[in-house]
Amino acid sequence: MADYSSIKNKSIALLMWNSEKENDAHVYLGEIIQKGQDFYFVNELQKWSLLLDINKLDELREVTPDLKDILSNADLCLQVTIATIPNGSQDEFSPTGMKWHK
Repeated sequence: MADYSSIKNKSIALLMWNSEKENDAHVYLGEIIQKGQDFYFVNELQKWSLLLDINKLDELREVTPDLKDILSNADLCLQVTIATIPNGSQDEFSPTGMKWHK
């Protein structure tokens, strides 16, 4: 396992794309918390705690200065797509319990 200790307690912008509507995205600011060997995106306001598997950890990107304002001044960014899990596809997707913003 790679050493991801440098990312804990960093702020993270979760850039969520709506799979059902083109160009519909929302940014949620949170923090990366380490519990044991696992890392989580945590957003206290929404009461979200999303396990970040190794694939998601590898997808984390540093926020460049030109995107700081757009991404809520976060240190890191992660893009995810929110969609309804199709029947019979539970093994291919990760249920998060997250819902699209209102």
